Amino acid sequence: MAKTIDTWNLDGDFTRIRDGDGPALLDWGGNAEVISGYGIMYITVSVWSPDPVHDRLGIATGRGVTLSDGFNTLSKISIDGFPAVVLVGGSETYNFTIAFPDPDEPDGFRPAPPAIAQKFIRALTYDNTAASLPPDFQRTIGITIENDGDGKTGHEVTEEYVVFTKWLAEHHETTDRGGSNWGGTGGLNLPPEITGLPARKAITDGGHPLSSVTITDPNNDKLTLTVKISDPKKGGFLASSLGGGTYDPETGIYTVTGTPAEVQEAVRKLVFTQGSGLDGSRSSKASVSFEIVVSDPVFVDTTTMAADFQANKADTIKGKAGSEKLYGHGGKDTIDGKGGSDKIWGGSGNDQLTGGTGKDCFVFDSKPSSKTNKDKIVDFSVKDDAIWLDNAFFSALGTGTESRPGQLKSSFFAKGSKAKDKNDFIIYDKAKGKLLYDADGSGSKVKAVEIATLSKDLGLTYKDFFII
Repeated sequence: MAKTIDTWNLDGDFTRIRDGDGPALLDWGGNAEVISGYGIMYITVSVWSPDPVHDRLGIATGRGVTLSDGFNTLSKISIDGFPAVVLVGGSETYNFTIAFPDPDEPDGFRPAPPAIAQKFIRALTYDNTAASLPPDFQRTIGITIENDGDGKTGHEVTEEYVVFTKWLAEHHETTDRGGSNWGGTGGLNLPPEITGLPARKAITDGGHPLSSVTITDPNNDKLTLTVKISDPKKGGFLASSLGGGTYDPETGIYTVTGTPAEVQEAVRKLVFTQGSGLDGSRSSKASVSFEIVVSDPVFVDTTTMAADFQANKADTIKGKAGSEKLYGHGGKDTIDGKGGSDKIWGGSGNDQLTGGTGKDCFVFDSKPSSKTNKDKIVDFSVKDDAIWLDNAFFSALGTGTESRPGQLKSSFFAKGSKAKDKNDFIIYDKAKGKLLYDADGSGSKVKAVEIATLSKDLGLTYKDFFII
């Protein structure tokens, strides 16, 4: 037999409330409809898992519904002049049942037109009188409507629910106050989830270890995602792959914030490159793990993936006549750009870099080390070439990006064997051909690190250096 009662535009409605907001309508859109082939006998409204002290059901004023004594037992109700009464057995604050007295039978009840039930439901309110609501606050309220059936099959019931949660700072005032979300989350703040990663996998130096990860959040909340590398000495993320996030090479922690789709895209594009401590003339197996944590304002999900990789041996990489991007990643590499205007990333390790003809850029985007990460630039041309320094590792130099490199400030560059004042961050020792980075600009607290050797007596100036 076909169902004889239903509601539209009510089930799944949700509202986000703030401390002290006062009563809010259960019918978020004010458009609930009661459809029934027969009259309505009873309406029951209940707060699930209630707080008896603070949960309050009520009626909005000006909507054609009045109560003689709230929802206390036997309180008389008028719905556009149609009488109803609160039955015995409710809490009088967070649950109740109403019926419709029959004027011709003092102890009897009669069915009410569906439009009367609809009017009543549209006027219902919920309030929580607590001074402060916790961030994970939620209340589900059930509305049960029962008709009188056809006299043969008995009464038929429909039960719907609406949800109240707390409005948080990241919610938008105009779009996130509530909604009709049948079949969705109903306003509940459900946790984000990390899937798609195996417990262990083999990865490659210069590869994308987290390319299969999936990040979801049923509410599409703004998320914060971190990836922690278990041993930063074994490797880190290539600075040019950070995708709007930040990476601390000392702790091995990468952080990015955005929508689920945005953080997923960012973490999938991360490039892992081995640490300089693993460089060698022959390859060997190494292991590392990645701990991924994603959180919204309330919930956190965590997973860890172990990974094995072959420590990269020294590579010889040769470019062609065109303009190329050449990556050494880990290992003691020899890279020759040949012709064209190339961008050359030596990566970690003591590399030998040759630009060849054309206007070449030599990119430094790994942790400086005079012992294990010092490159030799064979043919730097002051006229044609440039040196790019990634501010993830050369943090004192300012800002810039690969698409819009920032010029090094003139005051940040000095010639000589050491810093002379408080902001000599980049130092060229032309007598020895050494290029140094001084993290505090003065050499007083941090010893300058030799990052490269170039030809002696070059006419280097600040104009040869850019920040990305």
